[in-house]
Amino acid sequence: MLACSGAPMRISLVAKSRPATAPHLPSRYDKDSVPSGLPSRRVCVSPFIRIRSVASDAAAATQPNDTNGSSSTPAVTAAPTSPVVAPPSAAPPPAAPANATPKVNENFSGEMLKPSIFNTPFVRAASVLGAVTAVAGSTLLLPNTFGAFLHVTSYAVLLGTQLWNTFFVGITMFKNLPRQTFGKVQSKLFPQYFALTTGANLLALVTLALAGATATSAGVRALVALGVSLVGLLVNWLAIEPICTDLMFQRYDIENLPEKTEADKERIATLYKQFGKWHGMSSLVNLVSFCVAVGHGWFLASLLVVAA
Repeated sequence: MLACSGAPMRISLVAKSRPATAPHLPSRYDKDSVPSGLPSRRVCVSPFIRIRSVASDAAAATQPNDTNGSSSTPAVTAAPTSPVVAPPSAAPPPAAPANATPKVNENFSGEMLKPSIFNTPFVRAASVLGAVTAVAGSTLLLPNTFGAFLHVTSYAVLLGTQLWNTFFVGITMFKNLPRQTFGKVQSKLFPQYFALTTGANLLALVTLALAGATATSAGVRALVALGVSLVGLLVNWLAIEPICTDLMFQRYDIENLPEKTEADKERIATLYKQFGKWHGMSSLVNLVSFCVAVGHGWFLASLLVVAA
């Protein structure tokens, strides 16, 4: 181990076999011997390493040269060092914009969840039949009772479906799904929604007529109201909904083009107005049917007899 004290030091590696640059510099000397012609400074010498102070080098640089152009201070050279080459590094991936929307894989196909046994059609139908059988076993199951049961059940389906879809499902999806995704989902739900409500409305109308509702003015008004609702649901299902869906997908096709011309932008605006007109008509017809269903509930409540 080599240790030296004094001013800040600079280390120069010298080959062991390389001769000293000054001929009068001894190969090894102690701390008390100073070669002639050298300024007084602290020097540590080993066969492999020569160390000199930076302060003494600065003092030697200020001394004048002799007549033959050489400095009176022996030259000390440093061993050449190889340049440091930084290791190659892979180029970093481009940063995504802060407001970039993650791409949604809407074409992903696969089973989301294996249905439970309680969600199979067979178990559902058996449960409903069992519930009817359990209730009918303790009562006198007459044709008018069965007709009343069908009427109340169909009315419950009509009102419940319209209430849930109009005020909960549609609004929730509209606020939480991308616009085009929302439209695609609704294009699959609306045909089923209108088919279910149309069937429930038809069943309620038929069972009410078979129950003798024409015998009273209130019954006649109830039949007329259910008939108006049925016509509106049929028009929505078979005419208005297909038109709205077709206009919506035409607009989506143009919106998804990589580049749009002025004609494309004008076409989008035209489709937007047409869709808004037909969608407003569909919403109005659906609202009329919902109001009829709520009013029919008041009619049914008036027929209930509470025993004293």
